[in-house]
Amino acid sequence: MSKPLVIVESPTKVKTISKILGSDYIVKSSVGHIRDLPRNAKSIPANYTNKDILWGAVKPNNFENIYVIPEDRKKIVSELKKLADEAPEIYLATDDDREGEAIAYHLKEALELKEEPKRIKFNEITPSAVLNAVNNPEKIDIGKFKSYEARRTLDRMIGYEISPKVRDLGGAFISTGRVQGPAIRLIVEREEERIKFVTSQYFEISTTCIGKDLQFEASLKKVQNKRLCSSSDFDKDGNKTSPEKKYLTQDEADEIVAKLTGAKARISTIKESARSGKPPKPLKTTSLQTSARSNLGFQPRKTMGIAQRLYQEGLITYMRTDSIRLSEVAIKASRNFISENFSDNHLPEKPNYFGDSKNAQAAHEAIRPSGETFTSPSELLLTHKEDSDEFKLYNLIFNTTVASQMTDAKGITKTIEIEVDDEKFGPMILGLSGTTWTFGGYRDLIKSVTEKSQELPNLVKDELVDIANSISEEKFTNPPNRYSSTSLINKLEELGIGRPSTYVSIIESITSVFINSESSLKPRILAMALINNFMKPYFNQYIDYEFSKSMEDSLDEILESDDPQKSKIEFLKKSHKTIADNIDKYGVQDPLVLTSIKLPFESRYVVKTGRIVGKVPYPYLLRDDDFKVGLNPDIALEEVSTEYIHELEGKQEASLMKERVVSECSECDASIFIKLGPNGGFYIQHGIKEKGVRQKKCIYKNLIGPIFEDENPDCLSPEESIVRFSLSAKNPRKVATQGDWTYSSAVGPYGGYAMKQRLRTVFDLEELKNLSKDEIRELVGETKYRNISNFLGGEILKMPKSASKDTMLNMIIEHFTLDEKQIKKLSKDHLVQLAKLLDIVFYRGRFRMKAEDATKDNLINKILIEKKNKALENQRMAISVTGDQILSLFGDTNLDHE
Repeated sequence: MSKPLVIVESPTKVKTISKILGSDYIVKSSVGHIRDLPRNAKSIPANYTNKDILWGAVKPNNFENIYVIPEDRKKIVSELKKLADEAPEIYLATDDDREGEAIAYHLKEALELKEEPKRIKFNEITPSAVLNAVNNPEKIDIGKFKSYEARRTLDRMIGYEISPKVRDLGGAFISTGRVQGPAIRLIVEREEERIKFVTSQYFEISTTCIGKDLQFEASLKKVQNKRLCSSSDFDKDGNKTSPEKKYLTQDEADEIVAKLTGAKARISTIKESARSGKPPKPLKTTSLQTSARSNLGFQPRKTMGIAQRLYQEGLITYMRTDSIRLSEVAIKASRNFISENFSDNHLPEKPNYFGDSKNAQAAHEAIRPSGETFTSPSELLLTHKEDSDEFKLYNLIFNTTVASQMTDAKGITKTIEIEVDDEKFGPMILGLSGTTWTFGGYRDLIKSVTEKSQELPNLVKDELVDIANSISEEKFTNPPNRYSSTSLINKLEELGIGRPSTYVSIIESITSVFINSESSLKPRILAMALINNFMKPYFNQYIDYEFSKSMEDSLDEILESDDPQKSKIEFLKKSHKTIADNIDKYGVQDPLVLTSIKLPFESRYVVKTGRIVGKVPYPYLLRDDDFKVGLNPDIALEEVSTEYIHELEGKQEASLMKERVVSECSECDASIFIKLGPNGGFYIQHGIKEKGVRQKKCIYKNLIGPIFEDENPDCLSPEESIVRFSLSAKNPRKVATQGDWTYSSAVGPYGGYAMKQRLRTVFDLEELKNLSKDEIRELVGETKYRNISNFLGGEILKMPKSASKDTMLNMIIEHFTLDEKQIKKLSKDHLVQLAKLLDIVFYRGRFRMKAEDATKDNLINKILIEKKNKALENQRMAISVTGDQILSLFGDTNLDHE
């Protein structure tokens, strides 16, 4: 008898849910999305052309999306369809959010289900939650799906309409999006605040006091009945904003220090006041990311990856939420744990309830340990190591959840004032304060994340003390801090832009090309040009915070609409008209203007955004006479000063003097040049490409070679120059061979490196030799290798049962040969699928990228050639590394040296 089929989206959930439902159910995974908009022109169904549809995916009349099943999803769909055809009931158990609802809808359509499937949702993967969902199934939420669809279509619309215009800034890898734009604007405007900020000077004075043989520290609080100013008493322009405060000059600070040192002082006031500490709020997505960053040092992406694993293991509730609401089940579990492990005083009479912000959708409760009884951290140690990331994050979630239901901490704050008489500055008041916690409350569970008690000296009113020493410290106001990844996410949430499920992807999408670093988000020059030269003049709506929030709200309204389809169409029609109007306004712009940024001071230079290499833009300074000076790609506009420019200018002019012709090529009559690179380094170049002039054939044609950072270009001989041509990526220096491997060395943009390469093989012959005949047959018969066979000719390898092991190995080698002619015939989509089956990793510069983003030539090259690189200690090693050294670097042995 067939069994009910339960489909989840993640393979890691299958095991957990199978255990809960038992053998009466079949649990399978869709492995994420199984339908999507066409990825490229070749993916568009044959009955459509690019002229018939908008943005390669949408019918223009009613904004109906065209969905296709990608090649790498067809096998999964086929397997699920076969199971669905035989199942008496089908349960779609994808995540309870827009993305999950879309997967459920696409499963229904792609599997061609005859009857309405049962939609089941749960906030935690526990027996009670899963079984309750199975017993109370719902229908697919069309409103939620249409809201998702509108969001997806809008992003596609912006990507296709605006991103091509953005590329006027200088590269194919530049694009913008509905949420990325406002995020970049926040970072850029913070940088502009820093540039305009006027620094102000102020002084703090501290003293060392002695009383009753007890030494303690106190700081000056008041002079002449006025409190000393602090950094908050200046505005961004450096103006004094608090007339009631005392702004000390350097001379006054020095005079006060002289008067205080060695003076007698009197304890004038001792005050004690009750203090209470409030328990922390339960965690939502943004506060989890912030807390994990502060306490564990985790970046948001890492935090969410760990939380995903904890959720899939059934340890915590759903981790994408904007709510801090705890369910009654969670409150009861927390209170039970408190009553069993702490005193009666730690448990409040009534539960602590927390309200959500006005922007919160509150579709899910707060992030908390799952179940009716929480797994304690000590219990988790039975399955997870104490130093594991999973344990650390679970411990944080557990402690915060339980602490939120505990009583306040109680303490006493003591403030002591010490008076010094003086005719000019008196009375001068020194002060010190500290809190002693008398009852820990929630702090007894999470002491590590709050301040500690500060013990104060036991002093008596009117007691005299001696001031043994006094010092003044010159301080300066600081510009506002740059955003960190977590503070930017918090700001976006505050503005109502983006949703918990999208915050991490926003950070990822803007780093590298526009933003440098994850911890302190520093805008590159390109980001300044994007916002100020492109978005604000022509597409300001799409970086306007209120407009972005209103778009989010409109997308949410589709979800709740009585007619979601109609609401979706109206929203997209309005959005399309707005974008079309902006595109018309943009017209044709001069890229030279778009890519120029004025310096924040008078200068003959402008900053140019520069070319993009490996997803990193390389800016440079351009003088009004076309003189160029390269800049560090990580530089921020505020770091470019007049002094810095003069320094670079001098170095550049001196460097240009070193450009020269070294000699004529011995193989042809072309000149060999020493040239200055755009970023300040020198290189050797063979000939010069001239339009309409055909270069002679030569083994060195169009090659360049490195000049090492520590050598003088003036001292390079013609013979050395020729040798350097063998150190380029196109023409590496061959060092040694071992078996099929060739070992070479070269110099790239990031320094010297060693390389080993060979023709790629599907199987490792040595590993196959260690398997039995049956094991070899089983391995070759796996789906992965059957799929590879399809791309290499379409036939499935059949090996006679009587074949010897050597015969089998020869048949496998011949059948799975990666033939260059056959590989070059494959479409890009098929090349991408083959690369994934061969587990090939792609990089753009130092950054990992998807196989889909690689060029067809890159895909072919990586499929045919297996290559491994290792960094050398320095550039010079590329010319001197020996066979034995390169062997040691890769951990290989028995080299046959050249």
